[in-house]
Amino acid sequence: MRDFNDILIVGAGLAGACAALFLSESHRVRVLEAERPAAGASGAAAGLANPFMGRRARPVWRMPEALDALHEARARADAEAAFTAAGVLRPALDARQAEPFRQTADRFPDRACWLPAPAVTERYPAVHAPHGALLVTAGGAIAVPAFVEAMLAAARKRGAEVHTGHRLRAWGEHDGIAYVDLDSGERLHAGTVLLAMGYGGLLHPALSNLHLHGVKGQTVRLRRPAGLEPLPPLSGSGYVVPDGETLVLGSSYEHTFDDLRPSPEQTRRILDQARRMVPTLPDAALVEETAGVRVGVPGTRRPLLGPLPGHRRCWIFTGLGSKGLLMAPLLARWLPRALTDPAILPLEVRVSLKPA
Repeated sequence: MRDFNDILIVGAGLAGACAALFLSESHRVRVLEAERPAAGASGAAAGLANPFMGRRARPVWRMPEALDALHEARARADAEAAFTAAGVLRPALDARQAEPFRQTADRFPDRACWLPAPAVTERYPAVHAPHGALLVTAGGAIAVPAFVEAMLAAARKRGAEVHTGHRLRAWGEHDGIAYVDLDSGERLHAGTVLLAMGYGGLLHPALSNLHLHGVKGQTVRLRRPAGLEPLPPLSGSGYVVPDGETLVLGSSYEHTFDDLRPSPEQTRRILDQARRMVPTLPDAALVEETAGVRVGVPGTRRPLLGPLPGHRRCWIFTGLGSKGLLMAPLLARWLPRALTDPAILPLEVRVSLKPA
C-alpha cells in the first residue's frame, strides 16, 4: 500500500462507503476495513429509506436535502438495482396514531398519502391495517450491502483503494500530518484520517469522551411463503421488507447487551411484531438471523461529523443510528468542502465532548 493518501477512511460500512464515494472525485482516498464491507450494523439492517420517523411520522432532519443526497449517491454509484421504489407503508397501530399520520399526509402530499383501511386491504390484501396506513411515496427499500459495494466500486473507478483485514489500533497527528497505527504494526499517513468505524469506534477508549451509545439490533430473514400477495416495505410494529424470495423482518432495540449474537428471544419478538402486520407469516421458514450495533447520540439523535476535539486532521463520522440511509449520504456530500472549511457543517452535527 502507498504510505500517504489525501484521505484515509477507517471503516467500510455505510458511512465509510458514502464518504469514499463523494471524496474520491477530488481526493486520493484509501479505505481500511477490519473485516468486510458492511460487516457491522450496515449489513444487519433491512435498509428502509423512510423520511417520516417515529410514532407521529415526523420528517427526518433536513428531509429534502437528505432525500436528494440519497438519490445523488445512488446515481453516482450506479446502484439503482439495489433500490426498491415501492414506497414504505406505515400501518397505524391504533386510532390515536392514525390522526398524526393523516396530518403528515396532508402536510407533505408530494411525499406521502393516507390510505383508509379499505384502501389498504384493496391494494395490499396480505397487510392487516384496521386503522389505515400512511404510504410514504418518497421512501423505499435499499439492499444496504449491495449499495455499499456499489459505492466502493465507484470510488475504486476514481482511483480509491479499499483494503480489508486491517484493524486500527491508534490514530493521531504530528507536524500537520495525520496517521493511523494498525494491529500489524504498520503506520500509515494521510492529510486527513476519517474514522467511520461504527460500533468498532465505540470500543476505542480514545473516543470515550464523546457522547455515543450503542444499540444492538437484530433482524430475521424468512423464506417468502408460497402464495403470499405482493407486499410493499412495511414499517409499523417492527418492519417487513421484501427481498427477492425472502422477507427481512426487524428490528430489536437492545440498549444493554453482553452478547453480539442473535438471540432466540428477539427472534420470537420480531416474528410476533411482523405477524401483526402480515398475519400469514407463521408458515414462513426461517433462513437467517443477523445482529449488529447501531451507534447513536443520546438526546440529539443527530449524527456526528467533524474534527475530534484537540485535532485538526483526525475526523469522526458516526452516530447514524437507525437513519443511516438518509443521514450518511447527506453528511458525506458535505465532506469535500468541510475538510477545508469545517465551519460549513451545521452545529447540530459538530463533535462536542460528553458533559462531565
